[in-house]
Amino acid sequence: MNKLFPLIAMTLATTACMQFEVKPGRVIGDTVDASKEAYQSIQRSRRGEEERAFSHKTSYDAAISNAANIASCKKELMEVVSLSDLVVSQVISESSEVQDKDGDKTIYCAVQAVVRPKA
Repeated sequence: MNKLFPLIAMTLATTACMQFEVKPGRVIGDTVDASKEAYQSIQRSRRGEEERAFSHKTSYDAAISNAANIASCKKELMEVVSLSDLVVSQVISESSEVQDKDGDKTIYCAVQAVVRPKA
């Protein structure tokens, strides 16, 4: 119990700047997860890093597979990010989707990443 109180206190103190959702039966696990996220956010801030989301859209090339189209979209996305004044230090999550509207397919890809300014 002595170790749990500081985690809960830290989580409650930081709820002004972050969302905290506790699911029934997961109070301790959710509190620990929120504390870890708060700690990582503070560490990133000290290193001059921040979390950002990037997305890209490209047309579908019927001559290649879905996987190749998605890989191409992600490659283009990372090229756009590398041309900016930011460097990706960690990719948190990636997603992609092939959308078909009236026979016209489009590839959407997105990346959630930790970035820092170029040196």
